[in-house]
Amino acid sequence: MRTDGYEYLIGVSLTNVMEPWLNNLVQVLSEKAEEEHTANFIFRDAAGSAEKQVQDINALIDYGIDLLIVTPDVSEEINAAIAETADKIPVIAVGTEPETDSYTTVIQADDEKIGQMAGDYIVDNLYERGDRVTVIQGMRGSPISDKRLKGFKKAAAGKIPEEDIFYYYGDWLRDSAELRMKDYLVVNGSADIVFAFNDEMAYGAYLVCEQLRVKEKTEFIGVDGFDGEVAGRNLVERGILNATIQSPDFGALTYETAMEILEGKETEKNITVVPEIIAGIGA
Repeated sequence: MRTDGYEYLIGVSLTNVMEPWLNNLVQVLSEKAEEEHTANFIFRDAAGSAEKQVQDINALIDYGIDLLIVTPDVSEEINAAIAETADKIPVIAVGTEPETDSYTTVIQADDEKIGQMAGDYIVDNLYERGDRVTVIQGMRGSPISDKRLKGFKKAAAGKIPEEDIFYYYGDWLRDSAELRMKDYLVVNGSADIVFAFNDEMAYGAYLVCEQLRVKEKTEFIGVDGFDGEVAGRNLVERGILNATIQSPDFGALTYETAMEILEGKETEKNITVVPEIIAGIGA
């Protein structure tokens, strides 16, 4: 038993806590620590810097953590740091699979499936010939964003003409999505369908259409499906989003998996959660 009353000390290395799903991860893990009082967490935010994330991981190891939770990017430095850490303590990668086999468990959504489900939903329920579809991706180079884009394009191929699809990067953030939506509207005047790769960006796009009083009805599709006042599930219930693709509750699943590992129980090396669609009543 540690002197602080917790049995375990867990380090959490985040790429950028400004991303809504990572903010949710921190919130859920913090709540679990207070409720269960079994594991304490040390959080470190790299703010999008691979160099800082490596430093964060090394600092967490120096604190004497029992397990590392990491949300990796695609850099060689992060992969090397994960592999080195996995030689000492268990490592759970969350969000995307590291480009190394040296980890204990990876927990991820089927992001290509998420993109394909959204594309299928748009084609089957919303799209009419001549409609213009605005796609607001995550951050350039993000593996999660790239997989969602691949799935969407697979669903749209041969059904929505490429010239009717407009692609932007929203960096996972509401403010950035607002700017990109304004860029689109300045040139095109109106929007028919907006598919954003998270609910936060979908809400930002919606706010811009409201502010600029776009008269034509625009349908918004997001991803995440979290609970909260302006989170995806609530936005669907309020009719702001037509639908959202619900990704996993990474926080609860990560906590449960960490406890199983620390208690010596057998866990799967690859945990991939199949997404679900949450659609509005009138959809």
